[in-house]
Amino acid sequence: PNSNVETIGMTSLAKPFQFLSLGIMAYIGEEKSMIQFEAGDNKLKLSGALTYLLWQSVYATKQVSFRSRVLVLFDWFKTKVFGRDLSQF
Repeated sequence: PNSNVETIGMTSLAKPFQFLSLGIMAYIGEEKSMIQFEAGDNKLKLSGALTYLLWQSVYATKQVSFRSRVLVLFDWFKTKVFGRDLSQF
């Protein structure tokens, strides 16, 4: 039996859906991002270069495979060293 479904006679009643927000993170360009955390009724909103480091660490950690994580980190390293436009070389 599924714990989310209650059976009453021949009818199954599902528990109502409840959304739990863990926060919002958005990259906005030029090594800046915005972060919003919610804890109850309190909302904490941050932005700037320091939040970009937090965004990068969460983005890299959430990659599905180790290979993807390495490729993302290597791409960020290449961009930092050579810039975004490699056609000039």
